[in-house]
Amino acid sequence: MTVNILLDQAQAPTDEVIAQALGPTWPLFGALRAATAACEQDWRFYGKKYGWKLKVHADDKTLLELTVADGWFMVAMAIREKERQALAADPAARALAGLAEGGVKASEGYGIRIEVRDQAACDQALALARFIMARRSI
Repeated sequence: MTVNILLDQAQAPTDEVIAQALGPTWPLFGALRAATAACEQDWRFYGKKYGWKLKVHADDKTLLELTVADGWFMVAMAIREKERQALAADPAARALAGLAEGGVKASEGYGIRIEVRDQAACDQALALARFIMARRSI
């Protein structure tokens, strides 16, 4: 079952719709979009089961996807093995390495999901996105 509330293909997401859905987490959503502004950001519809998601990417490489839920949002990303090892080795980022532990290894890398419901979760997502962007020279 999806947490996504943007399931209507006929209604492409607008800032007004997203702000209303996210409520108090809207500024956190904006902070993550601003932090990844160097990347392309495209709303894509993934079918009636998965709905609309904001794909943040550089060229054909996905950095993360944002899924809008009711009052919060999900940040999903896949990190490569070398990036996972770099997280664990970096004293400043070591706390983030735990996010990849227990993640399922897939062809894209290790899946990480962060439910952003408050500033602390947003800070984690921002730190992880910045770390990966620096590793990928984005």
